[in-house]
Amino acid sequence: MQGKDFWYGKEVEGRLFGLYTLFNRNKIGTITDKVRHLYFTIEFWKTKDCVQKIESLLLDYPISIEVNEDTYKLVTPNMKVHAHLIYRIKDVNVFDLKETDSVFIDGNIYNVLCFTKHNAHNVNYVNYSYDTK
Repeated sequence: MQGKDFWYGKEVEGRLFGLYTLFNRNKIGTITDKVRHLYFTIEFWKTKDCVQKIESLLLDYPISIEVNEDTYKLVTPNMKVHAHLIYRIKDVNVFDLKETDSVFIDGNIYNVLCFTKHNAHNVNYVNYSYDTK
């Protein structure tokens, strides 16, 4: 939700699809009785003591954490074990591919992830429209 430090809604991107979620961008919101899942956006990594804040909640709630090439180095071994990591890669060209085209993610030589576009979970504005502050 643009411009909000935190908000509530149903998870639509990750493996915890459908859970009522507290999404945290610039600070951690109030964890109400309805909350079943905590989600930390890529921007949360810029907050003071972000690692300690996430670590303190890891064993109490299912947690999803957005990471990218720059923030992945901040992920602790504990987070790797207990959290659902969502690795973000920005590339608008992939949306021009046909549904049957493939996407390769190169790690290094002979270490590649490959999937066809139609097997990816597509999320758009409608999926986010039920989020609330």
